[in-house]
Amino acid sequence: MFITNRDRGKLSVEGPSLEYNPSSAYSAILRQVEAHHRLFSVHWELTYRCNEKCTHCYLRVFAPRETVPGELTTDECFQVVDQIAEAGALNLTLSGGEILVRRDFFEIAQYARQKRLLLRLFTNGILIRPQVADRIAALHPYAVEISLYSVRPELHETITRRRNSWHLTTQAIRLLRERGVRTIVKTPLMRQNVREIDDLQRLAEELGAGFRYDITITSKDAGGMEPLQYRLTYEDLLWLMGRQIDASLWLNRSVNGDQRTCGIATKAAVVDPYGNVYPCIETRFKAGNLRQQSLREIWASSPVWQELNQLTLDKLPMCRDCELRHLCVRCHGLALREDGDLRGPARVNCREALARRQALVERQALPADFPVPVHLQQDVEFQCYIGAES
Repeated sequence: MFITNRDRGKLSVEGPSLEYNPSSAYSAILRQVEAHHRLFSVHWELTYRCNEKCTHCYLRVFAPRETVPGELTTDECFQVVDQIAEAGALNLTLSGGEILVRRDFFEIAQYARQKRLLLRLFTNGILIRPQVADRIAALHPYAVEISLYSVRPELHETITRRRNSWHLTTQAIRLLRERGVRTIVKTPLMRQNVREIDDLQRLAEELGAGFRYDITITSKDAGGMEPLQYRLTYEDLLWLMGRQIDASLWLNRSVNGDQRTCGIATKAAVVDPYGNVYPCIETRFKAGNLRQQSLREIWASSPVWQELNQLTLDKLPMCRDCELRHLCVRCHGLALREDGDLRGPARVNCREALARRQALVERQALPADFPVPVHLQQDVEFQCYIGAES
């Protein structure tokens, strides 16, 4: 699946991810986990401090050495690791901000490995030098995912607003691969870099890394809309999907009324730097705080899980009858944050679904008269897209 540091567990441009492939053994395990509401994965934002100031970032970031009131202490982080293990989770993703600006990062990560948690690390790589790469390799992480925004140093550094960041990031990828660490280059596709997708994949291969991309750029968690200026245009989406879409995966995707549009509240939780627990990165409904309750208690008793777990397609009045529902990857969080209705359409996802429809029409995988939903026909913004296609 092609997902960025937000790791939403959604579908890519090409088609369903491994998680959504009903024939895979992994999917069978996940279905059992979801059916019994077992905590399988935790995404832990260790800090909101960062040594980059990316233009599209959804967080309010702090300077690397800034004192941030309320951030979990080292001892509290050890207690959080204990709680994650006691709750039965198997996978732990450590992200930021930038994880390596925490001077106690390796203490926390090593303690998590002692608890037999499978580690995945998200970093920009700027602080990775040979000795740091050695220490990361000693953790035996499942993967280290590093954000790279362009094959051109000047564009990458325009986005990160950090001089020399392209060199340091690509150097980090090389250092990790030299030590046998599974490394993945991941790129949020934006207006500035979408046409570089082939070059980015080639660069990742040259660096010995895997490659993933994501088309999701979101508003700030605090509500600011500044990042949306970098979101792909409709024309960008058509260009990308025309090149990348796998028609068979989308056309064979079954979407029934009793299904959820994502796995929210079924098997995973997010922990922020202050110990707050949420159902996912996008849907910031607070389920509890680890300074006040154990993760096991929060997972077992918070009403947040039940409320969100009931959001099956038939509980979404407009989406359940939409002709494009099998081409849509609806996000509850985006529907609420950007459109004000948890159960209504997320217009950004509608736009992506409409672009998939057009890409499949142009591939002759769908008939030219495949219906466009009425609610999109009546929307002024979507009338422009529909008019451009006809």
